Amino acid sequence: MITFTKIRFLSAATMICCLVATQAFSQLVLPQPSPKASVIQVVGVTEVAVTYSSPAVKGRVVWGDLVPFDEVWRTGANSATEISFSTAVQIAGNTVKAGKYALFTIPGRDNWTIILNSNEGQWGSTNYKKELDVVRFTVRPGMSERMQERMNFAIELTGDDRAEVVLRWEKMRVSFGISTDLKTLAMDNINQYFHNAKADWYTHHNAASYLLTQGGSTAEALRMATRAVELNPEHFMPHFTKARALAASGNINDALASARQSIAVGEAKTSEWFEMTRPEIETSIKGWVIPGGGVKKK
Repeated sequence: MITFTKIRFLSAATMICCLVATQAFSQLVLPQPSPKASVIQVVGVTEVAVTYSSPAVKGRVVWGDLVPFDEVWRTGANSATEISFSTAVQIAGNTVKAGKYALFTIPGRDNWTIILNSNEGQWGSTNYKKELDVVRFTVRPGMSERMQERMNFAIELTGDDRAEVVLRWEKMRVSFGISTDLKTLAMDNINQYFHNAKADWYTHHNAASYLLTQGGSTAEALRMATRAVELNPEHFMPHFTKARALAASGNINDALASARQSIAVGEAKTSEWFEMTRPEIETSIKGWVIPGGGVKKK
């Protein structure tokens, strides 16, 4: 005998089965003709990313046929390829603000036009509007003997503050450069970090060391190094960083005193880090002292 309770139970069970089946169907994953891909590279302190759908050659004639010459191309398949920057960058003599952009191209037989357009996230190129271009410039493509079956993007570092965005497909290679104002960005990061008055000796030491290595303000480096010593006088490294800053400022006598203090502190509380750094400290001391006991002028 089927009771009302049993009917209600069977109905609930049926609904659950239908829900599970619906969820399974909605999660169905199948191979795509042009799978989605992305590449990310940090250039200095700037994160650069390219997201695209990667079509394949599949024995077809690509340039001038599958991808027509002299027409706006989404630079891939499906949605227009997207390029993003976490900070402002320079491209072809133009400053491009941080953000996401559609990366369109106009392939040509001799030259390609590269376009960064503010209408990112659009499907294909049917809604492309030239008035939304942020930057547009031309580059010369190159050819390679190596066959690239699937379209591929790479971001190749060419320096601490610059990189090449490289597109390869079939035997075509197209690239353009980006650069960043690394010193300004790094200094902005330093100022923003220490604006919150964080009392951490290691970050003060890192900031001072960066400024000394990259040719930043020696006065600012000395200020950061001095604060690092105040925060942790029992660690050898802040003393040595302060010594370097003093030497860069031309105060060799005080630089020697700080370097020698660094060795004294390191010997009192030895560590693998100190033993690895000790030769550098001793070399610095020798470099600041004139044979016979005097000190060198900056």
